[in-house]
Amino acid sequence: MKSIPGALYAGALRGAAAEGNRKARAMLAMRRQQDLPQGPFDLWIHAASLGEYLMAKPLISRAEKAKMRVLVTFFSTSGCEIAQREVAHFAFIPLDRKKAIQKFLAATQPRQVLFMKYDLWPLMTDALRTRQIPYSVAFAQVKPGATKLWAWNPLERPMWAGAKYVFHQTLESLNLWSENRYENGLLSGDGRFDQVGQQFAPDMIKNFTDFRPVLVVGSSWHAEEALVLPLLMQFPVLKVILAPHDLSRVEALASKLPVPHIRWSKYGSHSPEALEEARVMIVDTMGDLPALYACGTFAFVGGAFGPGLHNILEALAHGLPVVCGPRVKGHWEATHPDAPVHLLPEKAVAQDLGQWLRDRLDHVALLNKEKAQAKAFIAQHRGASQRVWDVLHPAEGL
Repeated sequence: MKSIPGALYAGALRGAAAEGNRKARAMLAMRRQQDLPQGPFDLWIHAASLGEYLMAKPLISRAEKAKMRVLVTFFSTSGCEIAQREVAHFAFIPLDRKKAIQKFLAATQPRQVLFMKYDLWPLMTDALRTRQIPYSVAFAQVKPGATKLWAWNPLERPMWAGAKYVFHQTLESLNLWSENRYENGLLSGDGRFDQVGQQFAPDMIKNFTDFRPVLVVGSSWHAEEALVLPLLMQFPVLKVILAPHDLSRVEALASKLPVPHIRWSKYGSHSPEALEEARVMIVDTMGDLPALYACGTFAFVGGAFGPGLHNILEALAHGLPVVCGPRVKGHWEATHPDAPVHLLPEKAVAQDLGQWLRDRLDHVALLNKEKAQAKAFIAQHRGASQRVWDVLHPAEGL
């Protein structure tokens, strides 16, 4: 039974690759082509993709400062280029198949494993327990009704109960964990707070922002852009940094802009006069949005009209009040009373966003109050990574 999830996923992945799916082909090719890093490793940290890797960065930094040999793995190819540039030892975790797992563990020889949030698989965790390699989970967030909470779940309960520690983001998650007879839960807090706000605004951006209010539209989809574009003519004082979630849409998005615009990748090729004249800067690169939030006055964060809210903490860390769509399930920070986050209605129109902007442009006291609230909210919730590290300190077995 333990082999079923891995077999089904591997079959589906190969089927999708055979039909030409690029992502599936990339996931298979990366695993076939990689040369596994040779162990032993003091710590193996696994991240499903870029978001989980960013949560792990403060822990990776602590381990490296402690002179530990660290292996970082991804499941998805999403964002892997960033991790590969930043860590000394990187690999893709094998699909959950017995031979692939045996080969991986024989090569890497991890002494301890830390999974970020989730992405536990039955055969891998079984192999770790058989080899007496302790593993833990950092920054888990469990919701009522989660299948891992079911009393009779022979696939998931052994994986999670076998973890040495499961560190939870919130007290609600930890209480739910304990109520369902798990005995390995600890409260850490949310590791995302520890890695946001570390980037600074590029000095050269001042020629574009020109000391004017700046709306940063982060990880936008069609729904957010449909609200922003009509406002460009209504708010001539406003500058906009527009970062679409899908970079393949940059050309189409640029063609819709009714005002002068530039692209971030070509910023240095423009004269100071052209930069001042431009009303919109399209971010057509990966990984630069967190630093560009530092240039903003307020933020419109995408995803919450459709697939799910993107990272609002990056904006809040730089003191930006945030507006977003209403679909924020699973993002406790978006509805926290201390966070200056405004949820637009499901059928929002441009005037709804315009009113939110006008309230803050016309009332400086409100804007300054929310800026202070944003920074205080981030500061209040920092420290989760240190709490995990304190438990998994080398003196206690790491």
